[in-house]
Amino acid sequence: MYDARAALLAIDQHTATIMACLLVTVIFAFLYFFIALRMAIKQQVYVVPFIGSAVFLWHDFSFVLMYDQWFHVYDHWWVKMWWFALSGTVILELVMLYQVYRYGHKELWPNLSKPAYGAMIVLGTLGIGLLWALVKTSLGDELFFITFAITASFSVPFHTALMSRRQSRAGQSALMELSTIVMLWSLTGAFMQIDAFFRSPVYLGFVATFTVWPLVNIWLMRRLPPVAATSRARDGISAGMATV
Repeated sequence: MYDARAALLAIDQHTATIMACLLVTVIFAFLYFFIALRMAIKQQVYVVPFIGSAVFLWHDFSFVLMYDQWFHVYDHWWVKMWWFALSGTVILELVMLYQVYRYGHKELWPNLSKPAYGAMIVLGTLGIGLLWALVKTSLGDELFFITFAITASFSVPFHTALMSRRQSRAGQSALMELSTIVMLWSLTGAFMQIDAFFRSPVYLGFVATFTVWPLVNIWLMRRLPPVAATSRARDGISAGMATV
């Protein structure tokens, strides 16, 4: 897909602009995570869907595990800075998976016991890790350029699915959706200076799609109530019983 050494050389030729793109990406990635974690605690619902959290974890954890590759084989500032950034996001992603376990039991598998539900989360995470390893190996994306772009937008369709199932704005944030657009565009701004693939129709089509999709999500969430009608009805019944 691209020559890793040539790509790192191109990064050195555009250090200032690529560094700026990197910092913007990292800032909005952490913003996305902190909003998600805070909202989950406040609303008592998981915010980042399970598959998205698991893919984020395996993407970042696999990068972190390649310490020797980044610090001794390539020994380049770009991959070293990503190693430090992703060491932090791995911790946040583990917390997000825990939030799926803590807040998602009644929503996802209420007929399972809590231990069985937890076991499903663990096994599902491991299964997604194996799938991730297969896809990553087959891509030939040695420096994670393609997978950075994919994971920046990966959760967007799952937020649409959450809204469809919950029929409310629970666990939804317009700022999170906008953050995915900023991350994708800042990554693209860096990658376009590195390799011609990131100026190709297929890649630019991907960027266009995942620029529009988060905006559609924002449009959808503004047409939904803060809490689903079924939840309001259930809360009303509970309140009525409490007064009897």
